[in-house]
Amino acid sequence: MQYVICYDVSDDGRRYRLANALLDFGTRVQESVFVANLDNSLYARMVARIQKLLQPEVDRVHIFTLCGECIKRTRVLGTAEIVEDKEFYVV
Repeated sequence: MQYVICYDVSDDGRRYRLANALLDFGTRVQESVFVANLDNSLYARMVARIQKLLQPEVDRVHIFTLCGECIKRTRVLGTAEIVEDKEFYVV
């Protein structure tokens, strides 16, 4: 499943830690926006990690789930690119 994660975190330290954590799960497409292709297990791990990093009283995170049809209808403009899983081999 593909997820779009965007956040508004005012504290520089928490924002930096959150961005670094999200890099473990997906691709940064804008300053505070990531796209991640995850199975259910990785999704659960990502959410748990996000929750540990946030101060829920002041921070905001949105996680949008994109279905297969939604992904097909995604439009990108300018220099933006569609995020797809790359095939790779571990040697």
